[in-house]
Amino acid sequence: MAPKRKPPVPPYSALDLPKMKMVFEEAGFEAKQYHIDEYQRKLHKAGYPDLEDFDWHSFPQQFIDLVMANFKTHITKVVLNQTSANETTTKLLVELHDGHRVESVIMRHETGRTTLCVSSQVGCQMGCTFCATGTMGIIGNLSAGEILEQLVHADRVKKIRNIVFMGMGEPLNNFENVKAAVTAMVNTKQFGLAFGHVTVSTVGVTPKIRKLTEEMPFVNLALSLHAPNQEMRSQIVPAAKAYKIEGLIEALDDHMKTPLRAGAAANPDGEISNKKKKVRKAMIQYTMLDGPTATFECAHQLGKLCEGKNIIVNLIPYNTTDVKDKFQCPSLEHIEAFQKIVMGYGLYVFIRKTMGEDIAGACGQLVLQKEDEEKKEARDVEDLIAGQQSAKLDQRKGKVKTIGTGMGKRRKEDHSAKQDEMKRLADGENASREGNRRKEERGVNIAGVAVSVIAGLGMAALVGYLLSRRRR
Repeated sequence: MAPKRKPPVPPYSALDLPKMKMVFEEAGFEAKQYHIDEYQRKLHKAGYPDLEDFDWHSFPQQFIDLVMANFKTHITKVVLNQTSANETTTKLLVELHDGHRVESVIMRHETGRTTLCVSSQVGCQMGCTFCATGTMGIIGNLSAGEILEQLVHADRVKKIRNIVFMGMGEPLNNFENVKAAVTAMVNTKQFGLAFGHVTVSTVGVTPKIRKLTEEMPFVNLALSLHAPNQEMRSQIVPAAKAYKIEGLIEALDDHMKTPLRAGAAANPDGEISNKKKKVRKAMIQYTMLDGPTATFECAHQLGKLCEGKNIIVNLIPYNTTDVKDKFQCPSLEHIEAFQKIVMGYGLYVFIRKTMGEDIAGACGQLVLQKEDEEKKEARDVEDLIAGQQSAKLDQRKGKVKTIGTGMGKRRKEDHSAKQDEMKRLADGENASREGNRRKEERGVNIAGVAVSVIAGLGMAALVGYLLSRRRR
């Protein structure tokens, strides 16, 4: 096993704001917030040049001296840049200042948008039995600057729109550094990403999920569930023994219901915004492992667990990794049948489309199976979690059919009957509204004609009157 990471020492990353404030405080220097903001803005605008080449005009000399003595623009470097054969995925192997390495994955979607999967730790202590990173054990946390430098490196390959904390490590076990990095990502003076374009994934640390909701309510949240009940989950996710599955779902639900505040990243105590309210959704990630957790009975359990909540379920076909316990992935036909059962509980269910498998960077885009057409539609899941495109999906939600086993047959029939009745009522209501709309249009048209006739007669009378006066 690799040696544990030692506490960071200078030079720190120039992107690491917490470390900068620490250095200023230790030196007894009270930096003005204006100068800190201006430093961040100019550094980002200039493309993160070496500090020797940075424009230090208008900064206090002590500010300059402290930054130059304790910071460096890049304390990480890309040692491998590998792109998949179909060019949809690029894996960056990033070496940290102490020689440890982490991976970042750039994913190019069919929509033209680009997502970056970042790492937050070297290794991971959660111990998921099917995950190569989870079996490494924890080696150490990444600093906020090391997390952000992954984004800087990726931006030089392709402009990044979305960020997902789904790389190496458990983000919530490195809470403060992840928080500082996320805050910089959405800061308009730095990377300026939209709130809904940053997603933090967690295996499920309930107290820290609630802390995230309190301190970072503006980020999307994804829960790596992988099993529909406590007993099964504890077998493949050892950390699950400490946190009950019902409590995790409740914490997830509370995060979605938390109102966003205006300027939340910069001012957590800001006013609650009433503008452009969106229905946010959280994502549950469920790795499809051939075995007990992939049965149709588990599909029904998963559907019941999430029913009635604004949750997107992301089914992830298992990618074979070099772990002690050997797992296999079920057939695509089985996964699709599993998907339809869960969809029958009124949920959005995606099957992840594997990207970058040939470069061991499999992570990526999701595919939504629609009942009303055979093809599958690619979408950016980050948009759906943030509440965008929800109107179109809500219309499809009622058209989903289920594939049931014995325990789901009656439910399927009841559900279908209910859906038919709702559709009949909706069609009747829409027809009534359409009839009323046409009546109103006819009324408006008649009124318009009448006004035109009256106006014409009035104009004719006026012209006649003027002509008669002229003859006189």
